[in-house]
Amino acid sequence: MYDSKGDCNESSKPYYKRRKRPTIRCGCRAHIQLKSVDGDFFEVDDFVEGHNHRMVADSDMQFVRSARKLTHVQEEAIYELSNMNLGPFKAFNLMRTQYVGFEKVGATKDDCKNFKQGLNCYIGEYDAEMIVHRLCARKTFSSDYSFEYDVNDDRELIRMFWADETSKSNYLAFGDIISFNATFKTNKYKMVFVPFTAIDNHCHSVTVGAGLLASETIESYTWLLQMLLKSFGHAPKVGADLCNNEDFKSRPCNIVWTNSISPLEFEEKWQAIMVEFELDKNKCLTDMYEIRFDWIPAFYRDEILSGLIRTTSRSESENHFLGKATNSQLVLVEFFNHFDFCMKIQRYNGRRCDHDSRYTYPQLETRSYLEREAVRIYRRAMFNDL
Repeated sequence: MYDSKGDCNESSKPYYKRRKRPTIRCGCRAHIQLKSVDGDFFEVDDFVEGHNHRMVADSDMQFVRSARKLTHVQEEAIYELSNMNLGPFKAFNLMRTQYVGFEKVGATKDDCKNFKQGLNCYIGEYDAEMIVHRLCARKTFSSDYSFEYDVNDDRELIRMFWADETSKSNYLAFGDIISFNATFKTNKYKMVFVPFTAIDNHCHSVTVGAGLLASETIESYTWLLQMLLKSFGHAPKVGADLCNNEDFKSRPCNIVWTNSISPLEFEEKWQAIMVEFELDKNKCLTDMYEIRFDWIPAFYRDEILSGLIRTTSRSESENHFLGKATNSQLVLVEFFNHFDFCMKIQRYNGRRCDHDSRYTYPQLETRSYLEREAVRIYRRAMFNDL
């Protein structure tokens, strides 16, 4: 570069920063050269034995680049462990423990990290295509598996919905009331993860379906709910006709989730809502009203609840359970692998709770027939909360 006078401007010369890294290239001429005699046999044509550097000791061979190589089994282990939220460094430490020593692994932590980065680069180019083909294959081989997706004019994936066989069973059994949480920002494409959640007979959260949205628009959420209805065949039983009524959604919450009104005010406003929306003969709501003294905050306004009322506890629990699913660096393949892993944990926990309910018997507080009958009817987790 030059200044206005045509002279070289030293201060504007480009500056190249060199990495302070040692090199293994030292001009060593040691080699052996062979030549063919008759096409089948070879003889030594040239041999230089002397080296101009020290030879690497056997104990240090583990650090030589040419001697370091991850086996196929090790590469598969790194990939599988990443699906369980264990990075390449932790994978290396596990292999070091398994092989009893760093030198037995045959690679370094950097080799594990480089492999994982290279794998992500390869996946990144075909990520959406791989997931669509994978879930379409599931749908082909399983008639109860639901998968729907949509693309824009540029053939870019913009929304997805999926639900497996277990999710559909959970919806049939526990789908009277479901919730969905659209606060998850997941993977490198900043898509919104929307899990649909119900509560099972152990009072645990179970996933009944999930979606990914590229944008939070009315069109996107309308499409997602339509796919939910298409997959399950019917809407949730409770509140289906009143979901879009903003007045109905706000008025019960204003009297239920507050201790700023008196019990008399609660009862008057509750009855007014039931009559206005023709819900006075709804058995579920009538039963809830009968036990209002046990759960309505208005009846506990003079007692310290110490934060027992938590309206977002289910969402927070789902956030913690899905864990890595909210990682902003995940590609879709990694996201789905982790999601499947979480669903397996959820199903295992459900079966374990079923086992405890079938084959264990809690310690009773009384000798009453009512308590013994409750043990027979309720699952352990529900019984312990009675």
